[in-house]
Amino acid sequence: MALLLVGASPNRLMDHELHSHDFYEIIVNTEGEGTAEIGGREYPFSPGTVHVIPPAMPHRKTAPAGFRDFYMRTDTLRRTDAFHKKEVVLSEPLILADDSCHTMTNLLAILLSRYLIQKETDAVTETLYNAVMQMIEAGISSPPVNPVVSRVIQTITASYSDPDFQVTEALTATGYSKDHLRRCFQQATGMTPHGYLTDIRIRYAKRLLRQRDAVRMPVSEIAMLCGYYDPDYFCRLFRAQTGVTPTAYQREHSTSHQ
Repeated sequence: MALLLVGASPNRLMDHELHSHDFYEIIVNTEGEGTAEIGGREYPFSPGTVHVIPPAMPHRKTAPAGFRDFYMRTDTLRRTDAFHKKEVVLSEPLILADDSCHTMTNLLAILLSRYLIQKETDAVTETLYNAVMQMIEAGISSPPVNPVVSRVIQTITASYSDPDFQVTEALTATGYSKDHLRRCFQQATGMTPHGYLTDIRIRYAKRLLRQRDAVRMPVSEIAMLCGYYDPDYFCRLFRAQTGVTPTAYQREHSTSHQ
């Protein structure tokens, strides 16, 4: 087990003096915007920014209005079973970004709670630690996403079930040109923002339909849970996206699992 320590900043800090460690440190910024100095170079940070700092590399953070973060210390960047149990040696810092669901932030929050409660490292703690390692590996493997696009993805993900949600309003709220942002969004995801919302809703509808025998929800309720007031419109859209009606999809899925 390579986990050494998990912690959180005790309060909102404006400056953290230059320092270094004999271990890897993974820092997830949760509040505030500022500049991190790592290994003599400056990197901007904001909520969701993830820094993976190699041993003996001097680093500090400053933010005019203050910042807070979670941090995890480990003696190795051990890859888990999914990554063939290899070790990684970093000579430069890794600058990653949390995903739109705040997975890394949430994992570290849960890991910290578990770390404080348990007297010794247990299987759950190790699983959470490995999950953080997997998120780092996924971040390394994935191309970087424009932070503004990431913000729109986060808004869409949080609003998929709201029938009154308007993608245009989410784009306007960023303060950027909607046309430019649509192009950036499509370049990053392969879909338009509206298409991305539709894709999330239809994929969620498929999951609900696959459970329809157990939960016995009518199509109208599934439509509402997926963000559509009008079940007829939902059915037409579902068929346009999948080639079958919701009822046919549910029937085909049930038959394939009998």
